[in-house]
Amino acid sequence: MYEAYWRLDCKPFENTPDPKFLYYSPKHEEALMRLLYAVREHKQGAVLTGEYGSGKTVLSRVLLHDINRAENCQTVLIVNPRISKKEFIKEMLFQVGGEDPSLGLEEGDLLRLLEQRMQQTFQQNKRIVLIIDEAQSLEEETLEAIRLMLNIQGEESFLITLVLIGQSGLKKRVERVEPLKQRLSLRYHLDSLDLTETEAYIRHRLRVANRQGLFSKGAVELIFAGSKGIPRQINNICDHALLIGFSRKAPHITADIVEDCLQDLDLAKNCRKALAARRKTVEQEEGADIRRQRNP
Repeated sequence: MYEAYWRLDCKPFENTPDPKFLYYSPKHEEALMRLLYAVREHKQGAVLTGEYGSGKTVLSRVLLHDINRAENCQTVLIVNPRISKKEFIKEMLFQVGGEDPSLGLEEGDLLRLLEQRMQQTFQQNKRIVLIIDEAQSLEEETLEAIRLMLNIQGEESFLITLVLIGQSGLKKRVERVEPLKQRLSLRYHLDSLDLTETEAYIRHRLRVANRQGLFSKGAVELIFAGSKGIPRQINNICDHALLIGFSRKAPHITADIVEDCLQDLDLAKNCRKALAARRKTVEQEEGADIRRQRNP
């Protein structure tokens, strides 16, 4: 809707897991490096946690893209872990084998069939990489089944690498299952962006859309304050700001436009101090202008 006005090749602040928009902050680089290390070195598992909207899902898609280029990996991606243990095993069987011969089988038979499939995959010089997004939603019995699955291994190597990705609560769940915790030795928590990273994040996404210089420094500072450095919220604010700026035929995005966005999105409460400081600065500048006019 506003792309032509701002001369954008595409909408730069969509909340979709598109790898080309991934901004590699030092935090994101560290997280991706640990996940790739776990996969490439055939470790048993890794855990990535972070707040909602911190960029975990995009990282998982970058990881998946990298793994799929490797001929010695068979990937299994679970994006809806709110399923029973039996349905989880059946989904794994389907993704590993490409078919579902498991209709009517009991849970024990399903587990034996899955172990057989894993052994066959290993004999083909491939290792299974199981990626579970939103893993904090896993049922306890499913988590226990995954732990038992990790016990299946060859004489010299593990048959499966597990990558759990989820919100902060996932850490506590893993901590409570000591045998699983010991197998997931690589862990990383993805923190929110700081102000400098937020500015670089906005520049990066605009650059992908073939545009630069749309947001003023004051606008970026308010975006950071309102979003608390969470990429999903940064996207929401920036997208809304571009829409408002378009409707007002603004030449660029100012702090005034962002302040209105924060009110619309009910995010002003996140940055009362920043807004108060900005208003004080504006009042001081207006007072200085009046004094200059009185005493030219």
